[in-house]
Amino acid sequence: MTGVPGDQDRQSSIAVTTQVVSLVNRYLNIPINESDIDIAHRLGKFKQGENRPVIIKFVRRQIKVDIVKNSKRFKGSGIFINDELT
Repeated sequence: MTGVPGDQDRQSSIAVTTQVVSLVNRYLNIPINESDIDIAHRLGKFKQGENRPVIIKFVRRQIKVDIVKNSKRFKGSGIFINDELT
């Protein structure tokens, strides 16, 4: 997932997971919670003013499939989902 705002230095996995859950619930209208995500973290080194991509591992494959299917609802938000990285 790219374009996820709010990148911070040393951002915890829990903070990233909470942010992803909020974005999916708001934009995709898919009811998920933190327990549906095994782990979510940002890639690469922190750079001020840039948002690093987020890697997400879901507990169930069907959640991933539903999110990828509905990812077009992120249109205009600057957030993109790449199936190969989820």
